[in-house]
Amino acid sequence: MIITVREPGTKTFMNINAYPEDHNRSTAWRIQYPGLEPFLMVKQHNKWTVTDNNVINIEVAEAVIEALRKQVDK
Repeated sequence: MIITVREPGTKTFMNINAYPEDHNRSTAWRIQYPGLEPFLMVKQHNKWTVTDNNVINIEVAEAVIEALRKQVDK
């Protein structure tokens, strides 16, 4: 799936790939964000979190969470 994310630095919109994954019976998406190793976002108890050990800039994580809420949680 392609999701549209507002890039935190430039505030421009960009499309990134998100692939569904099974993660302990929770909704999960593997995110491919430019310049970063792919990372896993998991929704548990109505909250999205980064579950990989990767260090992700908080602004990038928040931008991806906002996109997931708008485009996946509908």
